[in-house]
Amino acid sequence: MGKKQRRRGKHLYFFLACIIITPMLTCGCAHFYERFVTEPDFKEVDNFVRKGNYNGSLLKYEQIIVQHPLVGDRVLFEMGRIYALPRNQQKDYQKSLDYFQRLIQDYPESRYRQNSEVMISLINEVTSRDKRVIAQQIQIDYLEHNKRVIVQQKQIDNLEQKVEGLEKKIEQIKNVDMNLIQKKKPIH
Repeated sequence: MGKKQRRRGKHLYFFLACIIITPMLTCGCAHFYERFVTEPDFKEVDNFVRKGNYNGSLLKYEQIIVQHPLVGDRVLFEMGRIYALPRNQQKDYQKSLDYFQRLIQDYPESRYRQNSEVMISLINEVTSRDKRVIAQQIQIDYLEHNKRVIVQQKQIDNLEQKVEGLEKKIEQIKNVDMNLIQKKKPIH
């Protein structure tokens, strides 16, 4: 093989390498660019969350995901997290699960995937525990109700016994009165 052919071969390999590497670099740079461009938006949302403005933060995340879909995995993770926050008065575990599951489905290679799986597991555990607590509270309420019923039944029984005792005394008084009336009656 001559020098010219080797040089052509090198150029061909270089050309093929460029064709293969360019899309990878472009995607990586675009991803980096998206993260760099959206960082002020994420800081704004963090500020909303710190102030307890969860609805504002969710709206901002919706804007971010529409304008910058390359950071969609982060947005979905953060939205799922907001819906699971204990201090969020409108927390919604089902919506939180939906966002985490959507992240796993739409972004299977995401760096947030593992954290989303952990959050799904934790939310399922919390909701399961909540259901057990509710069931136990229902049982406690039922038992307390039954206990009150039993106490009230005993009170009723005691009152009925008093009534029976008073009725006997009334009967005795009537008999005494009848005897007195008969003794006072003149005999003819």
